[in-house]
This record gives sequence, C-alpha cells and structure tokens, in this order.
Amino acid sequence: HVGSSLCWEPAAGRHNRFGRAMLLVLRSASACLRRYSAVSAAPTLASQGVLAPLSLRRFRPQVLPLTLRDVAARPFSAEAGSLQQPMSVRPKPHPMSRRFAFSNKPFFPIWIDNLRDVCKKKRRKKLGKGMKGRGGLKLRHGQAKRKNSKTWEHGATPLFQRIPKWPAAHKHMTRKKLEQLNLAKLRQFIEKGRLDTRFPITQRHLFDSRCVSKIKKGVQLFNVNDFPFPYKIDIEVAGADQSSIDMIRAVGGSVTIVYMQPTTLRAHIKPWKYEVLPRTARPTLKMVHYLEKLKARGAVVRYIKPLWLIEEERRLQTQLRELKGEEGHAVAERLARESTQQRALAAS
Repeated sequence: HVGSSLCWEPAAGRHNRFGRAMLLVLRSASACLRRYSAVSAAPTLASQGVLAPLSLRRFRPQVLPLTLRDVAARPFSAEAGSLQQPMSVRPKPHPMSRRFAFSNKPFFPIWIDNLRDVCKKKRRKKLGKGMKGRGGLKLRHGQAKRKNSKTWEHGATPLFQRIPKWPAAHKHMTRKKLEQLNLAKLRQFIEKGRLDTRFPITQRHLFDSRCVSKIKKGVQLFNVNDFPFPYKIDIEVAGADQSSIDMIRAVGGSVTIVYMQPTTLRAHIKPWKYEVLPRTARPTLKMVHYLEKLKARGAVVRYIKPLWLIEEERRLQTQLRELKGEEGHAVAERLARESTQQRALAAS
C-alpha cells in the first residue's frame, strides 16, 4: 500500500517512475523477510523480474536483477498492481559497438566480417626502370652515378680480382701454428691438483687434464711480463719463448723441446687408436734450425738427427782433427782456396 500511494499521481492520473522503483524495492525487501515462511510467493517474484530470494539460490536458473531503466520501461497495470512482461525483446547491440571494449562478456557469434587478416599486405606496385617502362625516366634519373675508377669495368669482375695473388700472400694464413699455453694457466692446473709436478709433464698429460683442449701441431709455452713461476717442473712441449724457459729454469726446472710429426703427435696423445705406433720421423732442415735456436735459448732439445746432419758433423770433426795436427797450416790454406772457388762460382 505504501508503494502504491507513492507511485500514484492523482493530478496526472498515472504512476511516476520513482514510485514504480520504490514499489519494486519494497516488494524485494518483504520477500527476503519471508524467505523461510513464504516460499510459495517466490516464483511470482521471479516471474516479475525481481531479485530471487536467498532460499531460491539452490534453484536454477536464477533471474538476474533489473536496473531502474528496465523497470521504468515496463508498462504498469493499476488493476493487477504489478509490472507486465515486455512484448518485445531488447535489441542486442551491434558486434562492432564500443560497448564491447569495456566488457568481459564473450563476443559471440564470430563473423567473417569481424575478423582481420594480419598477414594480408598490399603488394607494392612494381615499376620498370627502363626508358619504355612504366616508371620511365622518373626512376632512372635518381640512380647514383659511379665515380670514374680505373678498376671499374661496368659490372664485370675487375682484373685485380680475376688473377690470383702471388704465392707468398697466403703463407701467413695457411701456416698452422702451435697451440699456445700460458704459464699462468699451467700454474692454476698444478694448484688444483690436476697436474703432478713429481713426474715429467708431457703433452699427453696436458691434454688429459684438459689444460689444452686440442693439440694438432704441438703445445708452445709463453709467459706474460716475465711473471715468476713458483713450481719446479720438467715439461715436454713443442715450443717455448725465452721468458718461459728462464722462469722455469730459475726454480730448478727444465723445458724439453720434442719434435713430433702430426701422426706421431696424435699417436702420443691417443695411443689407443693405433694398433702399431708409428715411428718418429726426422726433422727437415728448417725444423733443425728452429730446434737449434731453442737449444741456444737454454732448452733441452730432443729429436732424431737426419742423415745429412750426421754426415756434416763427421766432416766437421775430421777437418777439426786435421787442423789440430802437424799439417794444420796446409789444411787451412787448402780450405781457404776451396771456399774462395765456391764463392766465385756462386757469384758467376
């Protein structure tokens, strides 16, 4: 009755919108108060679009609450004293409307018109660059002109690129170098206990301890800024600089330079890959010069002497014995004449 008195306007003879909303709120409150006693009145409220009471939460489906705008849009019947059901369903918004930008509701149905092809690109129109092409002179005149170069041959490979370089140009690139090993790294592996200083350290020990990851030509020692080496070791490598030899000899150690060919070196590092170990080869003249140079630096050199070197040493020893004998002056004069004749032949 209170809701009816609020919503009725005697002057206008109709119900105002505020009164309709107030009536709906009062009816919802009374239904909640009678949720345990008046269960029979709940379907009526649900059919009118009012909030379902708490006792009906276990039933499905529940009726969603209505807004004031929806209540105001419904026609009101004074005789029945209740809101009538709408005759037509509310039209749904268009799928491309802005309302969907701020809503979490699923967007259904998905139409082809709503999708966008991400990979679709508009191809650029190709224009010809010739005189009679569609581009014409418009594209030709923008090209940069080449400078007047003596090596430019109008797109062909220039002459200085067609002919090979001189043979000595690639020697520094094709020559295989020795694997470098710093004395600081060697000291670090000794301190870790991965190398034993009580026994001679060979290149196989360096490879097995992973001090050197790979060995193809041999290991060469080097030292930076003459840093002192504290451990007395006997090491066998393929090469060493002057600082490494001096620092190791300063504490009583020794550096032995061993000549090995690649096959012999591989058999030394990985002997399980060979049923019969290869024999050690003799060094060449250039390698003998290198080994003797390291011997002069203070290292111990170990290699098999070639036959020509053995014959040369025997000849020098014979000449030395003749010079020390009674006829030493005659032998010296004969050797001087032979050397003079050889120089004259070489000059001619």
